[in-house]
Amino acid sequence: MSHIDLSKLKWVKVIHDPSGWAYTRDRIRDMPHTVDHNYVTVFPLGFHTDKANQLEAADQVALIQNGRLTHLVEILDCEAYEEGLWYHRICRVLWWQPEVEDWSSLTPQRELLGFDPALQDGEPHLIETLKRFGERWNDNGKMAGFRAYLAERL
Repeated sequence: MSHIDLSKLKWVKVIHDPSGWAYTRDRIRDMPHTVDHNYVTVFPLGFHTDKANQLEAADQVALIQNGRLTHLVEILDCEAYEEGLWYHRICRVLWWQPEVEDWSSLTPQRELLGFDPALQDGEPHLIETLKRFGERWNDNGKMAGFRAYLAERL
């Protein structure tokens, strides 16, 4: 993708998956409520708690797995729905690299984001409230500087 508008990028979520990588193209295709056709990918993003409702429609979320930024997604729905023991939000992929066979070869999050979120809980976090974000970006353009930095590297 040549240009991504990151003006709604507000959130980061770290994903832990026992099999290594969640939300690969194959795994998305096997999920219910998904679309993966003609360069459009839509899927339900899972959350352990109702903190999923903190996100608003059109908010953008950076998804981190194993220290790598694997997806930037946009929330499409207005509220979470429950299925099984999970809360879900329908999202559309704005950026990812599904053609990369080994996602461990993706650029480390610290290089792409300019800081290390160091999150472990799998919950959504507002980027601008993270301590390490503030240490790196409060004197370097804050969210606007961060978004420009990330957009250059994608």
